[in-house]
Order: sequence, then C-alpha cells, then structure tokens
Amino acid sequence: MLKESKTLLANFDQYFLRRYQWRYHLMIVDNHLFDCYTFFLQAQRANEKLLHSYDLLEIPRDEALYQQVLADLQVHTKLSIEFRNTHHLVHPGTNIVHDLEHGHGRSTKYHREQS
Repeated sequence: MLKESKTLLANFDQYFLRRYQWRYHLMIVDNHLFDCYTFFLQAQRANEKLLHSYDLLEIPRDEALYQQVLADLQVHTKLSIEFRNTHHLVHPGTNIVHDLEHGHGRSTKYHREQS
C-alpha cells in the first residue's frame, strides 16, 4: 500500500467516529487552482446546520497516484463519495453579505451597489 494511502486511511479512522445520529460522507476535490486532489471527510449531526469538514489528504495531480489512493479508500470504506471540480464552481445564487454562522459578525459587503 502506498504511503499516501496509509496517511489517508489513518486520518479517516481518526475522524470517522461512528457517532449516533451523525451523517458522514467523503468529498474529493479536483483542485485546479493548486494542481492537486484533496480528500475530505464531512460529518453532520442530525438536525444541525453545522458541518464538520476534516482535511484527510492532499496529493499532487498524478492520475495514477490518485486512482490507487481512491481504490484503497474504496476498499477501506463504503461511505458515499462526492466529487467536486474547481473548474465547475457553483455560485450560491446571491452574494452572501451577512453570515453569522461562519464567524462574520458584520457585513461582508465591501462595495456600494451601483445605481
């Protein structure tokens, strides 16, 4: 098994706690901005908005390495995997100007609206 796979699985086992009424899933981001693949474990408690996202592994863009690490992960767990690609970023619909949940206690609007 590759060193990267061992690191990924060790981090996965550290954060995948199998807590009662928690939902877990994996997310893999094909990050073209930093030329890498990043693996995350996301955990959400039932009926709560807060989402915990644990960074498990970041590997350079190498298709053979990525395929092997992904195969090792799929053998280790049967959790669902969400794939994202930074070439296809999704706008939330409207600009977020006031967000109390993520540490922004005041407006994040920096520019006046154009009339």
